[in-house]
Amino acid sequence: MSINWVYFSDTNSSPGEIKKLLEKQQYQVLSADQFDKLHPLLMGNNQSVLFLEAHTHFNVYDLCQEISVLYPHVYIILIVPEAMENLKKAMLMGASDTLRTTYDLGELSEAVAHAKKFMHHRAKMEPNLMNPVKEKSRVIAVSSPKGGVGRTALTVNLAVAFAKMGKKVAVIDGNLQFGEVGIYFNVKPKRTIYEWVKEGYGRANYSINQYMTLVDGDVSVLASPPRPEFFEGISEKHLKDAIEETRNIFDIILIDMPVYLSDIHLRCLDLADEIVLLTLNEISGLRLCQLYLDTLETIHLKDKVKLVLNRHVKGQGLELKRIQEILTIDVYHTLPDQMNIVSSSIKTGQPYLLSNPRSSIGKAVLSLSEKLFEQKSASEVTTKKEKKWFHVGK
Repeated sequence: MSINWVYFSDTNSSPGEIKKLLEKQQYQVLSADQFDKLHPLLMGNNQSVLFLEAHTHFNVYDLCQEISVLYPHVYIILIVPEAMENLKKAMLMGASDTLRTTYDLGELSEAVAHAKKFMHHRAKMEPNLMNPVKEKSRVIAVSSPKGGVGRTALTVNLAVAFAKMGKKVAVIDGNLQFGEVGIYFNVKPKRTIYEWVKEGYGRANYSINQYMTLVDGDVSVLASPPRPEFFEGISEKHLKDAIEETRNIFDIILIDMPVYLSDIHLRCLDLADEIVLLTLNEISGLRLCQLYLDTLETIHLKDKVKLVLNRHVKGQGLELKRIQEILTIDVYHTLPDQMNIVSSSIKTGQPYLLSNPRSSIGKAVLSLSEKLFEQKSASEVTTKKEKKWFHVGK
């Protein structure tokens, strides 16, 4: 059974012996030293054991109570100095077990064994609780057959837009050789999809969440491999399983697609609920876009496409009506031309929805995210109505 082991300390101390002991048992330990970093490690995972040690910025008992209210499923092991130890108070505040800060290996081993026994017992009694599935999670592939049209910039800003709506959001960098999602968030991930395939794939103790990087905007990124040649180690099945595992944790999963199509990427499009196809109002881009749509039509995926026109300037290029006639698909949304803001956000590694949320391009992306979200809500209502009619008819 997979257990999410987490260590929190505001005292600058490391997991130390806890990490050594759990790694010997083939587990990994995630650690945090700030409360806002603890949130994504616990959210969406009902199999968490938390070692909680706090004496500098927090009262450890008050913090324990706050966490137990926010995450009632978490098994909390409180680590307290001997002078502060109060077992009754710890239990009242929601702790499942306690350790003194001067614990020895025997006491630590006993606490870990108790936690494992409890988690196994709860898994047996409440299997649905231990394997939560986000029923409304959605996968959106952002694609374009032409480079330089702003696909990755749109992906990262859409991710921030959905996070601002209170959704738990992940971005999978589908450009497995030269992915840039990390650069657009100004991070160099230590762990990527390559490490997940190499260490965690098929192993119950290694959640894919451990291989993601939390970036500004409260977005988690599953980055592309650190070197282009590592791409060969990623198969179609790996990416399919990554998407399906991510669906269990996140509300929205965005896939930043490369300009080319391979079996791996066709699988991504097949698994996506929507395909946001980005293009520019220029002849070469529209021709490639038409070819891309023809390909999707042959594999019955064209119905998922939402055509988005980037850098749109009214009165320049072809009229929207003419573009729709050529591509035989409606223009779903347009984004204004604000290259100065987009370029600046790329240079600084900060999505413009964080640096310039009130800009025209920022508002347009927010509007697109709301449109995509409302469309899903509307389709759910329609489905419910259809089901009701069906039962009445019977």
